[in-house]
Amino acid sequence: MNKKIEVLLIDIGNTCVKSAEVINKRIESEKKWNSLSDLKETYQPDVPFCICNTGKRKLDFGNRPVWIVSHKSRIPLSLDYKTPETLGPDRIAAAVGCFELFPGLNSLLIDIGTCVTIDFISKKGIFEGGIISPGLKMRMKSMAESTANLPDISDEWGDIERSKIGKTTKECILQGSYFGIIREINEVIATFKREFTSINVILSGGDANHFESHIKAHIFAGSKMVLKGLYRIWKNQ
Repeated sequence: MNKKIEVLLIDIGNTCVKSAEVINKRIESEKKWNSLSDLKETYQPDVPFCICNTGKRKLDFGNRPVWIVSHKSRIPLSLDYKTPETLGPDRIAAAVGCFELFPGLNSLLIDIGTCVTIDFISKKGIFEGGIISPGLKMRMKSMAESTANLPDISDEWGDIERSKIGKTTKECILQGSYFGIIREINEVIATFKREFTSINVILSGGDANHFESHIKAHIFAGSKMVLKGLYRIWKNQ
């Protein structure tokens, strides 16, 4: 007997499409997709979709029940943001997921992927804003694309020796890109710790595992933060 899918959660990012099924109020069966058409054809038309569309993909799901997350969605947070229409749905969903898991706590939600985002959610349930900077590969690619002689190490950086100071041009690029992100994150955490006696730090994103051991704080892994937020948003509609 097939289990009934309550809703399919879909996270459309800049580089990939991920989904998860909600069955008996549990998020399970996470999967990555090569195309939205493959995803669409896999599920019966009565299965509702709740979508976070960060990428530029056009969405056409016919008459299927679909919820698209935006700043206009009903969420259990207040957005203290001057331009809410520009706030990425992934940041909204992740913030909701964070507050769902850690209610009543001041939280720094750090996502390391295509970009590095650091968002602050107050214990009162207010999304206060955050920081956006280039992710690891974006830093490496931009240096190669903007200069005549610097190489693009974005596909080989894992094989390059990591040291306190670079002894080759590739090592120097890695030093600036990789350790630059680490120093940036640790400085933001230190700044918030000086202002708040208690701060909760959550680390998520596709590249988070490369940085976890270098973060100077007790951190919580938040691999399903966007999915948890999507489910809470869907239940709120």
